[in-house]
Amino acid sequence: MNEGTLAMLIQWCMLCLVWMGSLDRLLREVGLSRRNVLAAMTVTLLCTFASWKLSFAPVQISLSGTLLPLVACGWLYTRVQPQKRRFHLIASIGIAWSLFWLRWVFFSDPVLLVWDERILLPTVAVIMVSLFTRSPLSQLFSLLFSLEIADTTHGFYFWKWSGACILGDEYAQDLLWSSLSGWSLYRLVWTVIKRMAGNRAEPSNPEDA
Repeated sequence: MNEGTLAMLIQWCMLCLVWMGSLDRLLREVGLSRRNVLAAMTVTLLCTFASWKLSFAPVQISLSGTLLPLVACGWLYTRVQPQKRRFHLIASIGIAWSLFWLRWVFFSDPVLLVWDERILLPTVAVIMVSLFTRSPLSQLFSLLFSLEIADTTHGFYFWKWSGACILGDEYAQDLLWSSLSGWSLYRLVWTVIKRMAGNRAEPSNPEDA
């Protein structure tokens, strides 16, 4: 599969799910409305198809892969509880360095890559953000911000070998949207588990209360 194809497929699928209302519960947890998410995803999908980039030679910045996710990070950061913002910011930077280190290890020794990197790295990212916080809003911020920091670090670090620095390229977008889809699936499964556990904890009849 060509780089960027996975990102577009996930964007189409998530756009349809949001439009059908299948992700309404998840959106309510984060404090988002269906209309705003549909608008944001439509703009992102158009930018992905057009592959628009801003060039500051020799650095190129993708709109859909870097700028739009950073705008989303900024909005999410303002919604995080003020007393916890610094913690989540530092945690996100730590996660980003871990993801960058993994990409460097897999680049240096491909034998260690026992699974597709576009599945392995998002899985690690989702696990790490879920360990730092249980808040869906904070998890989403940490996930987006850590992926963007990791991609920026990767782009500038490998600049000397590749000869070009493209932030938010098609491969980075594959990692980003694989992570978002994996996180969404994790949150939906976690919600179902909590609901089942809550139903079992309820008394079967008023006399048991």
